[in-house]
Amino acid sequence: MMKTKNIFIRSVVFIGLLFCGCTDLEEEPVGVLAPESFFKTKKDVESALFGAYGELATVELFGRDLMLALELRSDMVDIGDKATSADRIQINSFDVDTNNGLITGIWRKLYKTISAANAAIAGIKRIEADENAKLALEAEARFLRAFSYYHLVQLFGMIPYLEQVVSSPAALSSIEKSPEMVVYSKIKEDLLFAKTYLPPMQPGGIRSRATSGAASTMLASVYLSLREFPEAAREAKYIIANKGLFGYALELNYQDLFDGKKADNLKETIFTVDFNELYGEGGYKEDCMVPITRIIGVTPRSLSVAVPSLSVYTTWDARDYRKKVSLQDSILFKDKLVDYTKFPEVKRPHIAKFFRFPGNGAGDDRRSDHNYICFRYGEVLLMAAEAINETQGPVIEAVGYINEIRKRARNHAGILTDFPQDVSATISQQDFRELIRQERRLELAFEYKRWYDIKRWGILTEVFTGPLSLEPHVNVDPSRDYLFPIPGQELIRSPNLLPQNPGY
Repeated sequence: MMKTKNIFIRSVVFIGLLFCGCTDLEEEPVGVLAPESFFKTKKDVESALFGAYGELATVELFGRDLMLALELRSDMVDIGDKATSADRIQINSFDVDTNNGLITGIWRKLYKTISAANAAIAGIKRIEADENAKLALEAEARFLRAFSYYHLVQLFGMIPYLEQVVSSPAALSSIEKSPEMVVYSKIKEDLLFAKTYLPPMQPGGIRSRATSGAASTMLASVYLSLREFPEAAREAKYIIANKGLFGYALELNYQDLFDGKKADNLKETIFTVDFNELYGEGGYKEDCMVPITRIIGVTPRSLSVAVPSLSVYTTWDARDYRKKVSLQDSILFKDKLVDYTKFPEVKRPHIAKFFRFPGNGAGDDRRSDHNYICFRYGEVLLMAAEAINETQGPVIEAVGYINEIRKRARNHAGILTDFPQDVSATISQQDFRELIRQERRLELAFEYKRWYDIKRWGILTEVFTGPLSLEPHVNVDPSRDYLFPIPGQELIRSPNLLPQNPGY
């Protein structure tokens, strides 16, 4: 994406004035920013869309903060360096206050993405273009809007749902929160539209732009989140049945999913955030997950912020190739190979998925070649198995999907092993349910899926206070901690957003 496109959209997204918190209405009259002032051609709409994608690639979202918040909130990732910022420590320790800057940044940036998408949708109605092309552009914008709300509603619960450009101060003052089920209903509407009008593949096969397969995959995830299991099973099975149309397949080597040099050519990825192609210059390319997870004291710009608790490592079967890919338990330090007990500061195995093979960018100066995976085909198999088990029990089809995942896990970079074994066809429904949950935890480890799983399964107390807890936190409160607080600054700015989420 060209730098001029970034400048264009940075103007457009100020339409979401309520959530930016930095615009004086007298200095930036809302009417000046209305769609009719910008959108004249198809290229103008595409610029707005690229700007919306660009918002995903900022530090506040997939450059660091959204991913970091989801990981720290889970039971798989703890704080390593205790000198890191208080905002991060609050999230990890379930002690968040309403002025947490990291959470505020996530809220505002997701709404800026929505503003850009809404502006593009409004602009589409004003341009002259082929009708099919306009439908495809609208579908792409609606996918991005749904994607942003998908995260907002899971993180904050009741939120304002904006589906039109906010074009007057009066409109800003009247905005109120919508019930969660209303938001989810709107998300489903957008995804069904996107599934209908998006292409199965984008030019060049890139996975960092929305496709009908990406819309269908997120729709399956939404159904699963709502425990609408027949619909989730139907959608996941649709993706599996049409994997050839979409170009999806499991990679043979699990490690390849986390090798920056191979990121642009993976068949398993469905929707990704790519920092090096579509998203412009400057801050839009800042990928901080490599230094955030890399071992402090070993190389420059290594911070050991997000580090698994030791129990994550010790309870993970050493025969599992995914453990070797996911965790770094030794490193060359001062010309000696040392294990984690001799790491310079944080003496625990570290997350290796991001810093081990960052690609040509070498992971320095907030750069890597990773495309951060939002959805991949392996997760589709897991979603299908779970949804089918909840509706029909452990039938052959559902067991087969888990066995596909396990078969890949037995391939240790070309060396075939016998672990993990296939699931028995005689397994009970309850045992299969628990097995699927553990399979998701390991297969998707550190891919910021775990917190949403904990939330939708309602197992907060169990995983943080139970006897098998990987990361004990005795202060968790299920009446409070399944949601983040609405940022306090937003409540001051717009009292219509009251009441605050429970417990804050």
